Amino acid sequence: MGKYYRQYKKVGKITASLTKKLNCAIQRNVYASPGVINHIRKYHSKQLSKNVKENIYRTIESIIEKPDYIGIYRKRNESYDLELIKKVDGMLLLGLKIDEEEDCIFVTTLYPITKSKIENRLQSGRIVKNE
Repeated sequence: MGKYYRQYKKVGKITASLTKKLNCAIQRNVYASPGVINHIRKYHSKQLSKNVKENIYRTIESIIEKPDYIGIYRKRNESYDLELIKKVDGMLLLGLKIDEEEDCIFVTTLYPITKSKIENRLQSGRIVKNE
């Protein structure tokens, strides 16, 4: 990673066992920028519990380590993002962007997700249960 990323904090690693279920070979470190943490606090703080807000990094690490659901979101330009969902004081979705050029993964967002949205994503095949 370049000089620009010095302030980014490593919050976990996507392992082979996790991506095997998604039929992709991504084994990279995951980083969170100070800007994305500010984004989460600014735009999603009313939706998050006090425990999650006070321990954002620990919450992110927990979701990456053992998510309840995992999914991949393919975009039109052939890039793709990962979605990890876990119950932490409610169901939370962690969005991750895969950066091919920098050979790492970045946290893009963290917000609550409803059970009905999880069910819809399961039925469409966008996410799968992580067992």
